[in-house]
Amino acid sequence: MAPRNLVFDVNETLLDLSPLDAVFESLFGDPTLRASWFSSMLQWSMVTTLSGRYLDFAELAEDSLEALALHRGVTLDESSSTALFDTIAMLTPHPEVPAALEQLRANGFTLTALTNSPQRTVDAQFKRTGLTPLFTHVLSVDKAKKFKPHPEAYAVASTALDCDPSDMRLVAAHDWDVTGAMRAGCAAAFVARGESTLHPAGERPDIIGPDLASVAGQLIAIANAENAGR
Repeated sequence: MAPRNLVFDVNETLLDLSPLDAVFESLFGDPTLRASWFSSMLQWSMVTTLSGRYLDFAELAEDSLEALALHRGVTLDESSSTALFDTIAMLTPHPEVPAALEQLRANGFTLTALTNSPQRTVDAQFKRTGLTPLFTHVLSVDKAKKFKPHPEAYAVASTALDCDPSDMRLVAAHDWDVTGAMRAGCAAAFVARGESTLHPAGERPDIIGPDLASVAGQLIAIANAENAGR
């Protein structure tokens, strides 16, 4: 039976990061540097996990901004990081996300959020956007002091749900997150936003869609087929 416990990545999967482009346009004159900054955060989250010295995602965000400024020869001040974090606090869901989540809940799925962001950040974001009531749990990997894709990060969700990893399905817009979850024993679904593709070195989930509405539709179709076969 396909898992009914859905565990959602937050950044890019649920929340739209594109408003951050204006911050990087203002600071560096190049909005595309948002992707470089985010990739640096992910790289260093893996370095901190592998080397055993945990820094939360907010610290890594600020350090990655500073590293980008050094690389570009730009001098930043305190207002620069303030602009970044103020924008992060105001991020909104992708347009289809609230309705897709409502539809999944109405069809009997349990929704949990699991993010690399600090607990204080995701709690504030979800409260402001009204997403909190849709989720049984809103979780940060802070509890494990390990970032996704480490298996102990996914265990934060399985522990909260009191279930085996095989009873969970991660829903994410990042191929490395999908692979991490599947190698930790979970099922997965890939939200292939924009031009996103699955890396050939990783795992390929059974559900792939261009947005959360498509993924939700596939999940519901599988659940309905299973119910009809009983």
